[in-house]
Amino acid sequence: MSDITTFSELIDKLITINIKLYNVMEATGTLANKDTRTDSDMTKLANLNLQNVELVKLRSKLKSAIDSKLNEAIKSGNTDVLNEVKRYGN
Repeated sequence: MSDITTFSELIDKLITINIKLYNVMEATGTLANKDTRTDSDMTKLANLNLQNVELVKLRSKLKSAIDSKLNEAIKSGNTDVLNEVKRYGN
């Protein structure tokens, strides 16, 4: 995570990981709910479970990095928001 330095980069990566995790869970559910599973299905399920674990670990690291970056910004007082972002909500 050290190569990612901005909130937007961390959030973009987190969104991507969440989408990948959703897709893995959908595929897992589809295979797990089949009435009969082949050896190929079982291999796919095993691989999906491995992907699930890795994605959850990565998501946890990203969330921690976001929390750390936010705490760092709050402590330093460096929480500027672009003017166009401020005006967007009005």
